[in-house]
Amino acid sequence: KFVIDELLGAQRASVLAFLVALLLVANLAIHVLNNVRDYLMAEAGMFFDRKLEELLGEKAMEMDFEYTEDPEVLTQMQKAKTGVTWYSGGIVGIGENVAAIASGIIQFAGTLYIIVLLSPWLIAVILVIVALSMAVASASQKAYVRFMKDLVGINRRFGYYFGLLKDFRIAKDIRLYDAADLFMKRVDRYIRDEWIVQDKRTVAQNRYDVAQSALGAAQQSIMYGYLGLQALAGAITIGEFQMLAGAVGAFAGGLTTVLRQVIQIGKNADFLKEYKVFMEMPAAKRSGSEPVPEERRGVLELRNVTFRYPRSGEAALTDVSLVIEPGQRLAVVGPNGAGKTTFVKLLTRLYDPVEGQVLLDGRDVRDFAYEEYSKLFAVVFQDYKLLAFSVRDNLAMGEPHDDARLLRALAAVGLDGKLDELPRGLDTPVNKIFDKDGVDFSGGERQKLAIARAVFRDASVVILDEPTAALDPISEYEVYRDFDRLVGGKTAIYISHRLSSCRFCDRIAVFDQGRIVEYGTHNELLARGGLYARLWNTQAEWYVEAGTSGAGVLDLKEM
Repeated sequence: KFVIDELLGAQRASVLAFLVALLLVANLAIHVLNNVRDYLMAEAGMFFDRKLEELLGEKAMEMDFEYTEDPEVLTQMQKAKTGVTWYSGGIVGIGENVAAIASGIIQFAGTLYIIVLLSPWLIAVILVIVALSMAVASASQKAYVRFMKDLVGINRRFGYYFGLLKDFRIAKDIRLYDAADLFMKRVDRYIRDEWIVQDKRTVAQNRYDVAQSALGAAQQSIMYGYLGLQALAGAITIGEFQMLAGAVGAFAGGLTTVLRQVIQIGKNADFLKEYKVFMEMPAAKRSGSEPVPEERRGVLELRNVTFRYPRSGEAALTDVSLVIEPGQRLAVVGPNGAGKTTFVKLLTRLYDPVEGQVLLDGRDVRDFAYEEYSKLFAVVFQDYKLLAFSVRDNLAMGEPHDDARLLRALAAVGLDGKLDELPRGLDTPVNKIFDKDGVDFSGGERQKLAIARAVFRDASVVILDEPTAALDPISEYEVYRDFDRLVGGKTAIYISHRLSSCRFCDRIAVFDQGRIVEYGTHNELLARGGLYARLWNTQAEWYVEAGTSGAGVLDLKEM
């Protein structure tokens, strides 16, 4: 206003120079402050993004195992991850919302005085239009949140299949089975699903944008029409016309910014709430606090245990009772889906029974601290995993150790010779994902590393849950036999489809349809003529037939 009035009035060069200099200094200061703010926000954003990701990872690692097999929980974890990052803009997004609110308050508060002084009735018009605009903006934000949440499940599936296309571990299967089209069809399917959701969102957003534009045009028309008539009538100067036009726009813009950012914070908070929901997810099972007694017999017992997986109406185990004495060799056998692995999950407290109890020396294991109880077990599952870490870290898994123990564990499984060939010894990476000096171990060697991990842990109970299923019967028998020698006087539980691998066990529990249908020694079960005997004889006939065809005879009786 002052610059325009000076140009149209006295036209004093010194005054104009002062006003222009004042504008330049003010603008420069604002730009500097904005840059400082952006820098500080970026620093804070990086810190909080890393911290929130770290907390999310800790929660995922600490949560009860049953959650890791629950698709609803996995989707909630994806909602938490996206909700705290690009959906909401994270902490930076919230910070920018707050900064915009502060800026908007300063903007509309500063211009409010000018409008009230020169043209107060414009305030009422602006407030009505802003209120209508906010109603449209609120509806728009709610629709946006709804559509983006619909995308979470789609994006999780898309990420899974797209990730498989880049996973070298399944490259052989994709190429040999010419499965690239199958994977691409899945990826394309979720791209189409996302496109449908995004298309609906865009159509809805366009409608809201048109409504906002119409309200903005109405505000401009009223403002310029009224101020123009005032200027023509001589009620205000050209400078005041410019000042009021700018003030009305700044007031409406500032007020709109504040209200929009409040709505935006609500939207972002709605996304951030998904993070809070995941982080506050309660424990699925009870965890006691009592330490496991150092002096203990080590008798494990399942007493009238019934279990069904979450969201499953059918019981995986029904009224199972079993006592495992210290130092006992127990074989767990039965058809697929009989409940063998579920039995291990309950024994190791990955799950808790729905009915009945798991006991240690007569005490319910839920009374003990979970971390202490789990240290009683060393388990090698069928789907064991080796990580892209060093051999050392794959064996120790973060536990304090000395090299002598690691070397003894490797020697126990026959990998001491292999260790001499490794370029960095115990520090050699497993596979070449991140390091050219990494070693791609053979299937048998990887299996031995997994068993060496169990040996290194030196737990009082060791469990082999079919980690040798990919081996031929003779090799599997040898692995179990050698491992049995390593176990010494510890309690050992062996799960296998091949009954010959469990011949040396003290007792055999035969599972079928979630129940223990037979229990006894090998000879007792054969004499009984039940399911175990039928499975044994069927396998023996197969081996004999294989032998007569030139594949070599596997003598089950000697085993």
